[in-house]
Amino acid sequence: MSDAPALDVFPAPLRLVAAGMEPDALAELADRTGIGIELDPEPAGRVEAVGEGEAERLAEALNRRSAAVVEVVAGRAFPADRLRAAMAEGCRLFLSLSTRMAWSFDTAAQFCDALAVRGLLPDYLRHDVELSLHEAVVNAVLHGNLAMGGSLVDDPAEFDAFCQRLTARLAEGEGATKRVELAAFGEPGLLVLRVHDEGAGYDPELVPRPVDITAKSGRGLEIMRTMSARMEVTDGGRTVALAFAL
Repeated sequence: MSDAPALDVFPAPLRLVAAGMEPDALAELADRTGIGIELDPEPAGRVEAVGEGEAERLAEALNRRSAAVVEVVAGRAFPADRLRAAMAEGCRLFLSLSTRMAWSFDTAAQFCDALAVRGLLPDYLRHDVELSLHEAVVNAVLHGNLAMGGSLVDDPAEFDAFCQRLTARLAEGEGATKRVELAAFGEPGLLVLRVHDEGAGYDPELVPRPVDITAKSGRGLEIMRTMSARMEVTDGGRTVALAFAL
């Protein structure tokens, strides 16, 4: 059994660390965010800032049981307010990535690994949680931050064109540096995961439920509904919360 703190224990005061970041840059980040610096804080209060595009450091940080891991993205504000708000609600793990990183990082699997390291994700839930989280992240990237309609497999004849548009939007443009945020919470008997994007949002009531549940595309919301004990879409469609019974 992991020695990670119980789900209902409020985290320690937040403190910034940043492996590989120059001291002056870390000090400037602390000044901008109002989050203090500590060389070796307790994991429950540790906020690890990772340089843009540094996937290996992100994975390492997630495995160190920090309270939060945030990719520092050029031209984008550090999400200090959202981080504090999440921690005030009892968040056990907070991850904030650029759209570009969220797409390339195998984010659902990495986040599930981090939850398991902290003793928050039992083995018997891993499949359902990871699949649901994957669908939520894909939606946040494609339909949220990149504002792309359709999906990768809607029409095989359009597959190459879709991939080319996706590659172009990930390479440049505002959408590529918008944030995708994952947060884990505990409720009695439940693990609750939230995925948030910075897109224009949508009305989930206007999304038709798939007629063919074996279809290769258009099943993301239905998968999340089926796999979770509860699904809620809030913030104008920019946040999905998934609850899983423990």
